[in-house]
Amino acid sequence: MPNEPGRLQKGLLRYVAGLLNRCPHWVAAPASGQDCILARSPSGVHYRIEAHTSLSKARAVLAAGPRPNERLILILLSEAPQDLALPAGVHLWTLSELDYLIMAADLESNAPLAHLGLEVEPPQVALSTHTPIAQRATQGY
Repeated sequence: MPNEPGRLQKGLLRYVAGLLNRCPHWVAAPASGQDCILARSPSGVHYRIEAHTSLSKARAVLAAGPRPNERLILILLSEAPQDLALPAGVHLWTLSELDYLIMAADLESNAPLAHLGLEVEPPQVALSTHTPIAQRATQGY
């Protein structure tokens, strides 16, 4: 089947999006008409996630680097060569790195994703020390 690798990649990307959505404060979905996932981390960093079976295609994607205002996670479905240079903002995952994503989803924790170098800090929420008058405790007369 000549179309089988494309279906494998799309299925894997849907699975990866589902796993990321189980992690706290992550939002991920397949991009319409594209063979990638667009994801947003808890800190608001945008990621484009692609999966490739061919090292030559992976090298072409790496040469282009990430788009402005996003980082790239490239999932390589074969062994990654040790001498593969990664531009800034690019993460290279093999099947062993996907284990950390599976662990993060199972634990519903971002700690395994931090191990992979992803931005996982949740957004800061300002707490007000001011209590409205109507909510202040009052003593009866």
